[in-house]
Amino acid sequence: MNSVQNMISPNLEIISYYFGFGGETAQLGILTSTFTILSGISIIFFGYLTDKITRKWIVLGGTIFYSIFSLFTIFVSPNLNGYYLFFFLTSMSGIGFGAIIPSIFSLIGDLISREDRSKGFSFFSIASLLGMALGLIIATIAGPIDWRFSFLIIGIIGLITSFFITFFNEPSRIGKDFSFLTEKGAIDYTYRIKKSDLKEIFKKKSNIWLIINFVDTIPTGIILFLIFYYMNDYHNVPEDISLIFLGTILLSTLIGTVVFGYIGDNLFKKGIKNARVLLALLGNLIPIPLVFIALIIPFQAPNNVSVGELFIIPGALIMLILMSLGLFANGAVNGSWYATVVDLNLPEHRGTTLATANFFDVIGRSLGPLIGSFVRDAFGSVYGMMMSIVAWILIPFFWIPVLK
Repeated sequence: MNSVQNMISPNLEIISYYFGFGGETAQLGILTSTFTILSGISIIFFGYLTDKITRKWIVLGGTIFYSIFSLFTIFVSPNLNGYYLFFFLTSMSGIGFGAIIPSIFSLIGDLISREDRSKGFSFFSIASLLGMALGLIIATIAGPIDWRFSFLIIGIIGLITSFFITFFNEPSRIGKDFSFLTEKGAIDYTYRIKKSDLKEIFKKKSNIWLIINFVDTIPTGIILFLIFYYMNDYHNVPEDISLIFLGTILLSTLIGTVVFGYIGDNLFKKGIKNARVLLALLGNLIPIPLVFIALIIPFQAPNNVSVGELFIIPGALIMLILMSLGLFANGAVNGSWYATVVDLNLPEHRGTTLATANFFDVIGRSLGPLIGSFVRDAFGSVYGMMMSIVAWILIPFFWIPVLK
């Protein structure tokens, strides 16, 4: 599912020239932002449906929808009309992608006990990172041959996945903590959300702050969109080597997600109820100086640099260490954020709340490529990447009220 989001970035320059844009990235930034905005609108609509109808069928329908439109990318031609077709297909994929998200989060909330939710959502975040990595790898390998092949492959994988979804058994909405009541016949939990419940959801101050935390996804949106272009332009590192460089950094995020997921749950079990919020706050504060320094380190790799040669360049090694440490700390946010949203809301409200929260996250994710691409075209790739730091500085201010 997450593979489809990040397949433009490794081939940003190739795709730009394919459509006749001469290497400019703004048009592809607009396309990427449109994908995320439409997925956000889809999240809101299907988030409400998630709390009313069987979630399994929403996931199945969304998977088939985005897979089919990904498949059709293979027919995109190398001209302006081809760009318009690609724009349409990508937009439709965004709608299918957005339909899936609320149901998956709602299902995870029901499948995992309250005390283990940070770990559960951390492992989901890991699966998302692996999906993103898969998309980046496929796009990087396919790019020099034909960048459209990556979308074809992801479409096929999506259709295969949809077959296995049909065998999934929907859990009770009462959640794992109280599932024994339904098993013993003590209660039949069939409540579904009503329009009158929306007022109750948004009366909670903590929900409001979690929902409008859209700034949280702007930095990663910028970094993932521009990282390959930035590495090539500023450091002379080609896309295939940049992928390995990025993979090392993402691995640190993955490890941080697991480590802090366990820490958050253990502290929660000890009675520190705001532990997850505190971890998320620290996870957004610590990366700021580390990533800032990493992005301004000047080094130039030799032409046709190998992985071994890159990692013995002092500047490259320092950049890798700082980025890895920063994103290791940022791994504290993933599981903590989702677990906090689920903990604050009733089972029948979770889909709607998570959908609204994800919608604002998507707004941030769409602003990232848009801001990054326009700043990059106007001032260069370093300044484009620096916009991620500007956004990162704002993030803690959204978490402090939740901590209180």
